[in-house]
Amino acid sequence: MNYAVLSDRQRSELNKAVIQYLDGIINDSAVVSELRSRLGVPAHENSDTLPNNYLEKKWATVVRLQKRIYDMEKEIREYKELVDNYSELLEAAGGMDIRRDKLEWIPSRVKAVLKLHKGSVTCVSIHPFEPVVVTGSQDGTIAFWNLLDLTEPERVIRNAHTRTINALEFQSRENTVDSTKMVLLASCSSDLLIKLWDSKTGQLVRVLTGHDHLVSGLKFNPADEMQLVSCSRDQSVKIWDVVSGWCLRTIKGHSDWVRKVDVSSNGEYILSCSNDQSVRLAHFATGAGISLCLGSEQVIEDSIFLPAETNKYIDPLLDINDETYDVLGYKYCVSGGRDCMLRIWKLRVPDLTNPERPCPSSNPKAVLLHEFKAHSSWIRSFSMHPNGYYLASCGDDKLIKVWDFRTLASSGQLGPVAQLRGHENFVNVIAFAAPVVSETSSTNDKIKNRKLLEGGIRCYLVSGSADNTARVWI
Repeated sequence: MNYAVLSDRQRSELNKAVIQYLDGIINDSAVVSELRSRLGVPAHENSDTLPNNYLEKKWATVVRLQKRIYDMEKEIREYKELVDNYSELLEAAGGMDIRRDKLEWIPSRVKAVLKLHKGSVTCVSIHPFEPVVVTGSQDGTIAFWNLLDLTEPERVIRNAHTRTINALEFQSRENTVDSTKMVLLASCSSDLLIKLWDSKTGQLVRVLTGHDHLVSGLKFNPADEMQLVSCSRDQSVKIWDVVSGWCLRTIKGHSDWVRKVDVSSNGEYILSCSNDQSVRLAHFATGAGISLCLGSEQVIEDSIFLPAETNKYIDPLLDINDETYDVLGYKYCVSGGRDCMLRIWKLRVPDLTNPERPCPSSNPKAVLLHEFKAHSSWIRSFSMHPNGYYLASCGDDKLIKVWDFRTLASSGQLGPVAQLRGHENFVNVIAFAAPVVSETSSTNDKIKNRKLLEGGIRCYLVSGSADNTARVWI
């Protein structure tokens, strides 16, 4: 036996441990005496001075260390892969320095490919504070995945709907429904139904009926999450009370299929896009039309409000600052669809003569500020990075692209900072994880707000595709 790497004390301890172990399983004292002699352990030295099962404990420690070494080697390989791809990432970022803080995080590689569905993955949603992502598909199935262990889904709701699931939407916080605290998950489908689920148990809570055609989009009201907004191919937008299940209001304004809806941060305005090639801004409480985005040449697949943090990057294009927008909860929006064009709009200010019943201004037509061909095929979906200046888009060209609003002021163009490849078919939907910010601070304390936001950002982007998979990007 080669003891070159052991000290005298370690060698003596090891030999005693071996004798202690063998003494318990060999009944022949002559054999044990011979082993003592060979290992240099005198008969008068009793191994009882060692802890019980000392050799087994040492061996278990070695096994744990080996596993730890294996895990660290795996982690090193992942970091090495990231370093090896740095040049490619830098080139994709247009030569900009990709900083490592969370506010500047840009998804660059696939953490996991989620394979379960037997049809196109049409919708995804990430839990507001738990490490959970849900996927929905043409196969009518909803799957719950743990972002910390994506080997297989935690829960699968088979036949959640009888036809394609078109949208999934979490509430942003726990609410009391039927005397139970829960975070609701809403789903809508081509079967004309909207269903509400307890996201923790997967139990069906309520079914909302009322649309006359397939339901294509959902959004909870951020100001009152007991209200849910839906849109449908029946050309309507509906507002629901999730507690009673009643439809509170039906808004008619589009002349064709309403594809998607969004709700302003203060819950007072609804943005909707349609096959009629328009984006419409409506007042939440009354349904009155306020502004209209006209100029698209094809079906508009998605439109979203841009957060207030984006305003400072777009305002220089106008050289005009209307303070009325500060109280409205909206200013700009972005749209995209089948003409492959990404458009940035300035929405009009309503007539606020009666603040409770705002009306359209004398010129409700939104101002087109910027447009360009963002994808080589249909644009399907948008998602805003928590930092307020990165916008992700995806399309039928199988690509996900990330755009930087900060380049608008300097170059007049919306610059790309990343292009993600991996899906083998159309990319239907994308979603950034919302930040988890447990503390609130004064809106004027920009430094504190930035630190709170950065600390709460979860570096995940999830995409769903017609290749029947979802992918988690980090």
